[in-house]
Amino acid sequence: MANTLRIKRRASGAAGAPSTLENAELAFNEVDDVLYYGEGTGGVGGSATTVLAIGGSGAFATLSSEQTISGNKTFSGVIIVPTPSANTHAATKAYVDSAVSNVATAFTVAGDSGTQTITTGSDTLTIAGGTGLTSVAGATDTVTINLDNTAVSASSYGSSSAVATFTVDAQGRLTAASNSTISITASQISDRATNLVTGLTGTANEITVSNSGVGAVTLSLPANVTISNNLTVTGDLTVQGNTTTLNTATLVVEDKNVVLANVATPTDTTADGAGISVLGATTKTLNWVDATDAWTSSEHLDIASGKSYYIGGSAVLSNTTLASSVITSSLTTVGTIGTGVWQGTAVSISYGGTGSTTADGARTALGLAIGTNVQAYSAQLTALAANTATIDGGTF
Repeated sequence: MANTLRIKRRASGAAGAPSTLENAELAFNEVDDVLYYGEGTGGVGGSATTVLAIGGSGAFATLSSEQTISGNKTFSGVIIVPTPSANTHAATKAYVDSAVSNVATAFTVAGDSGTQTITTGSDTLTIAGGTGLTSVAGATDTVTINLDNTAVSASSYGSSSAVATFTVDAQGRLTAASNSTISITASQISDRATNLVTGLTGTANEITVSNSGVGAVTLSLPANVTISNNLTVTGDLTVQGNTTTLNTATLVVEDKNVVLANVATPTDTTADGAGISVLGATTKTLNWVDATDAWTSSEHLDIASGKSYYIGGSAVLSNTTLASSVITSSLTTVGTIGTGVWQGTAVSISYGGTGSTTADGARTALGLAIGTNVQAYSAQLTALAANTATIDGGTF
């Protein structure tokens, strides 16, 4: 059986707190279901200086701090509510009456010119349409202002053979619209051939225009060509210069293999230094180095979480695991080992071990005799567990 601990209590008689309590002593009055606590020291005989009611049937309300009380409550006597200062506070009837009495019964409306006073409950505010406008009171609390139709038909005006003509009133509305056909005779145009030729001009680095005769124009490409928009080449593109510069944000290559150091007779010597260079605060490189017969990176290599380093088709290292195939290392420092089976040589006593690989050897090395004392302690624990004593706080 477990031990029993009882606090001080009163099962019948008068309600209320005990006359005295020791510091940190508890007492419960079952008459009014209130729990009391002895606070402070220094009273008569060293008792608590204050007896506090700290709990009861469900809870109790504090007198100074904010508190949320749930459930229905019944109050007797006069309930005094302070004058509210915000619309979220509880309002008394007097406060509500005062607020309602201050509601305006009339208001003033103003237009671009003139004002009018509207008395609520007797006057009607009319929203009338002006020139070219019509107002309609439709749905509840809704007045719609519509733009009046004019005599102009909804259509598209003007074309390659006609000019659109319009009439506009003082309000900026179109009151008439029509098309006038364009009619120009050949005799009204002079020096047509010369004007057509001289009206063509080239664009620097894009196209050259030259007049090769009356009514004849020659278009050609300049020595240096600039294309301001997209260029699509459906055949092969051969560049025979010394430098190819790509000033693009994105380079897309369909071929799955990019060949570098493409010479007539490739060797490791001709491949030495081939690779990729990325310009930054310092140049980042990944190059083939003939002297070491290896790819060489100037920067760290960081693979994504969940991926591993492979050698010969087998994973040897991930962000959490060193493969079991890695059986030889020269580690001198390791972190905390959480699990595992030690099958190595014995750890010496000077390094926190036992100097032995067996239990008997460990006891001998440490000078310990483990035997009857363990059984004696076990008997004492059994006797303590069987303790059936009751610690009683008494009554008041």
